[in-house]
Amino acid sequence: MAQTPRRFAYVQVDVFTSRPFEGNALSVFTDARGLTDDEMQALARETNLCETTFVFPRDAATEGKRGRRVRIFTTQEELPFAGHPTLGTATVLHGASGAELIELDLNVGKIPVRFSSGDDGLAFGEMQQRDPEFGARHSREDVARASGVELEDIADDVPIESVSTGLPF
Repeated sequence: MAQTPRRFAYVQVDVFTSRPFEGNALSVFTDARGLTDDEMQALARETNLCETTFVFPRDAATEGKRGRRVRIFTTQEELPFAGHPTLGTATVLHGASGAELIELDLNVGKIPVRFSSGDDGLAFGEMQQRDPEFGARHSREDVARASGVELEDIADDVPIESVSTGLPF
């Protein structure tokens, strides 16, 4: 017996560009209520983009206090934070509401995105990420070995350190 297909509303946007089919592609599911973790992961694999976001609408009081709940998935895993999905999702929500400030409740906490209009009339979003957290320092030798870069091509006058504003690098 065939199952009735579920319908999902989503928007595909190009982030960091004003031209279609350029920039970083992103799928934004605008109402993910009722989706399980496994279903979101499967949908992210299905879109086959670097990241896919899922928005969980809540009552106005909760959204006013905590922001719009959003989860970010790659084709392989959920991420606590990522830049282009945050800006792209906020842009979709800005387009629907016209609000100058969109606050997203991500797995790293509340991330505000403030919008202004450029001379070209396009919306420009600027996010305020969390303060950086500095982690482990790495030796030049280990980085050269792991990256395939020659040791002499790595500066020796600055530290090589893991840093995170929500996703360690």
